[in-house]
Order: sequence, then structure tokens, then C-alpha cells
Amino acid sequence: MRDTPGRLREAAERLLAERPASQISLRDITEAAGANVASVGYHFGSKDALLDEVVRLALTEVFEQQRDRLLQLPEDAALDDIVRAWVLPAFALPPADEAQRGWKILQNALTTPSPAVAGFLAEMAAPIQEHLIDRIARHVPGVPLAELWFRHTAVLAALGALGRGPFVAMLAGADPDQVTDQLVAWIVGGLTASPAG
Repeated sequence: MRDTPGRLREAAERLLAERPASQISLRDITEAAGANVASVGYHFGSKDALLDEVVRLALTEVFEQQRDRLLQLPEDAALDDIVRAWVLPAFALPPADEAQRGWKILQNALTTPSPAVAGFLAEMAAPIQEHLIDRIARHVPGVPLAELWFRHTAVLAALGALGRGPFVAMLAGADPDQVTDQLVAWIVGGLTASPAG
């Protein structure tokens, strides 16, 4: 049997993959872990600190995958290859199985991020997103940087929405590879569109 911190972390991961942190109680975690309520405070300081740690680990994994994929691309990589390197670590369909739990955790955590999550999200994302925007900007020189950042944010919002609510049912049974190809084409189209106004 796993040690108590490991069981608590695993229980928190399972619960965060199901629902936002605001809907997870201390009792939910300890019952799922087969641990007593005091163990969370002893090992992590608080329920929020435990949940924040789980989210930080999931964010770290996604951002490391994005960074590695982007760095593996040649400097003259096509825009759709850049977009694919950006999207694949952050979006998986369907997001329900064990291998894709991290994506679901991120979706639920980013619904209403804690101050700690917002802080390390900004810290971890900044260098990767700046590198990404720099590479995309080379392919769309006519799009102002501020508008490119807006388009980037809109893509992130759309990806988050696709894994929630009615969109999950709408995409049920879809071929994941086909959905990824369609997403890449849609994102490239949005990035290369003429500037607004």
C-alpha cells in the first residue's frame, strides 16, 4: 500500500480530474485516500496546499511537453507544426482515461484558480508562451503583437471549453486524430487571418 502522502496526492488527482477544487472537501480527499482528516494538514499544511501541489505537477508536465516539442522543431518549421506542438500536450480527446488525467485536472483547476495556481501558472507559462508567440509571429508578420496575444488567449479559452459541458457530448465518439487535425487547421486559420479593423 502507498504511503499516506502518496495516497492523499492520488486521491486529490482523481477528484480534481472529476470536478473543480472549489467542489472538493477535505473529507472527500481523506475518504478517497483512506486517511484521517489530520493527515492532510500534517503532510501538506492544508487541503488547498495539497490541491495546489497536484495542479502544479500537472501544469509542469504539460509545459515541459510543450517546451520540448517546440524546441525539437527546426527554426523554419511550418506554422501547423508549431501549432501542433503547442496544442497536443494541452488538449487530449477524450480527456477521461488515465493517460489524459492531467488535462482534466488543468481544466478543472483553471476554472477558478487559487492565487497560488495563478502565480505558478504565470511563472511557468511565460517563457514557453513568449517563445511560441515569437515563432508564430514569424509566420504572420502583418498581425500586430497585441492581436496575436489575443488570438493565443482565445485559442486557450476554446480548448478549455471543448473539454467541458455539452461540448464533451458533442465530441463523443470522434476520432481523436481527426479532431486534432481539425483543431490545428482552425487555429492556423485564426492565427493567419487578416488583422481586425
